[in-house]
Amino acid sequence: MCNCCDVGSDGRQASGGDFFAAPSVPVAYRQYLEPVVFEPWAERLVELVGISPGDTVLDVASGTGTVARAAARRAGSGGRVIATDLSQAMLDQLPRESTSSGSPVVDSAAARIETRQCPATELSVDDRSVDVALCQQGLPFVPDKKAAAAEMRRVLRPGGRLGVAVWLSTPRLEPFIHYGDALAAHGVPEPFPGAYDSTPLTMTEDEMREVLASGGFTGVQITTDSLEVDWPEADWAAAAMAGTPYGPVVASLDPALRGEVVDDVRARMASADGSAARHRTTSLLAVARVV
Repeated sequence: MCNCCDVGSDGRQASGGDFFAAPSVPVAYRQYLEPVVFEPWAERLVELVGISPGDTVLDVASGTGTVARAAARRAGSGGRVIATDLSQAMLDQLPRESTSSGSPVVDSAAARIETRQCPATELSVDDRSVDVALCQQGLPFVPDKKAAAAEMRRVLRPGGRLGVAVWLSTPRLEPFIHYGDALAAHGVPEPFPGAYDSTPLTMTEDEMREVLASGGFTGVQITTDSLEVDWPEADWAAAAMAGTPYGPVVASLDPALRGEVVDDVRARMASADGSAARHRTTSLLAVARVV
């Protein structure tokens, strides 16, 4: 077992090897989910949209800043990157050291990123002030998706570019569906209605096209792409549950039941030889240009 499963809220090892000792979902999200699940998609999205040195880039529903950091590296010191999110706790993780390689590495690009706490439907950004607007896996969480699309259209300059990624409605969304399945199998009540169904985290191509068209985007091009998720080990995949809304639920369970749930998740995420099973995530990638 690697000590990736022993990191507490301050980045130090938690006693007893219980990764649910970390009270912060954003901390666990940045530690476990971001490097394995979200960083590869961030690189794919910014590559597809294209970011040039000196561009002004907006990352909507930025979370812990995965896309914002990828964009900042491409925009360079002469560029400007703004990360917005409804959660200040998520944004607070953005400038912290990266530990995905096993050793702390200061990301100089993160230091140049501006953060603004605001909803996707009310962006604290001026009209026609950005060259590129990005949103990775955040749109399905916005209650008024059409308003969010209109806001991204508002802030883009003529000739500006939009890039949006959302999980495809099929196939089953791993690893998140495994987390819900394990909790349900052990009789843990849903923390909120539909919590064990990954469908609300996804969209169909028709839904995505309708949302962007309603926001004023024309000539939208949507492609389907898949990336293989390669967990370092099954324990890491189980630890990543702490970075989801399931994390506080699992942490609150009786220790014996918590152990059973974690063992179940670990088994679901492991191959026959005990190593982490490889699986694929599939996204819809939409790009558009403002004329």
